[in-house]
Amino acid sequence: MTRFNSVSDLARAYQLRLSQGALKSRLDTLSRESATGVKADIPLALGGDMGRISQLESQLTLLATYKNNLAEADSLLDGMQNAAESIRSMASDSGTYFASDTLTSSDNALQAHLRKAPDQMRAALSALNVSVAGRSAFAGSASNGPAVVGYEQLMAQLTTAVGGATDAAGITAAIDAYFDGPSGSGGFSDIGYLGDDQGSIAVPISASKAVTTGLTANSPEFRMALKGFAVAAYAAGATGLDAQTVRSLSQAAGTRLVNSQSPLTAAMSRIGVQQEIVSRIQTTNAAETSTLTIARNALIEADPYETATALKEIEANIETLYTLTSRLSKLSLVGYL
Repeated sequence: MTRFNSVSDLARAYQLRLSQGALKSRLDTLSRESATGVKADIPLALGGDMGRISQLESQLTLLATYKNNLAEADSLLDGMQNAAESIRSMASDSGTYFASDTLTSSDNALQAHLRKAPDQMRAALSALNVSVAGRSAFAGSASNGPAVVGYEQLMAQLTTAVGGATDAAGITAAIDAYFDGPSGSGGFSDIGYLGDDQGSIAVPISASKAVTTGLTANSPEFRMALKGFAVAAYAAGATGLDAQTVRSLSQAAGTRLVNSQSPLTAAMSRIGVQQEIVSRIQTTNAAETSTLTIARNALIEADPYETATALKEIEANIETLYTLTSRLSKLSLVGYL
């Protein structure tokens, strides 16, 4: 009497399910490798030696950090350069006008130009308070707040500094002393400048370099221009000054604004040097990133030809398995006997 071997059939069915699962898993792996171009099992592909790939990944991660820092530094320097150019341009225009006897010969023309002085002072202070990505560019290391006080507060400080002086020489001397006084003298460095003189913003852009200009709103390059704007704004707003005093103050403002051109240009040059460094390192890092990426990909990339061939082989095996399973599922006890 022939017996029906149920254990053998169950074992065969179980084996078919295992084969089906293995083939599907392999198909998923190959499909993922085909889509990403990267080996699914990197340790296996490298024979367990992860040292080189770890080193490459570490270098690429560091370069990515520097890339972000360089972009931040580029934006910061661009903001500083634009601010310095804005101040220089205003100082040039007004300085040329106020320092010219010919252009200021008419009292009406002089008064018309003086009326612009408060707005120019506001614009200069606003430029020094420029913020880039949440950082106050000219506040030194105290970059979480404004670099200088606002216009109204500054003019109030100047009025206090001038005191009872009513002649042009006394007024300009007081304003000069306010801006030129060292820390501790109660002048601009103490109450007008709100930043930190102990350091300036430093952004690391490579293993050995950090972007820093050393420029703050309290730097002499900017204080010279601020003196000129301040003298003009004071002349425009003060009451009780005779026409000759106002004219003398405007000429003093013009002299200071004209004299600020060279320091401001030097400041812009310092910023430009840092911009050039940033640009050069960006180019160098981009090339290094490309080289390291190629080296990393060479270690972990999946060969497209091998992957395509393996996919076709797996697909053929799956079709064979499904055909076999289909045929076995149609067996009956009568057919088996």
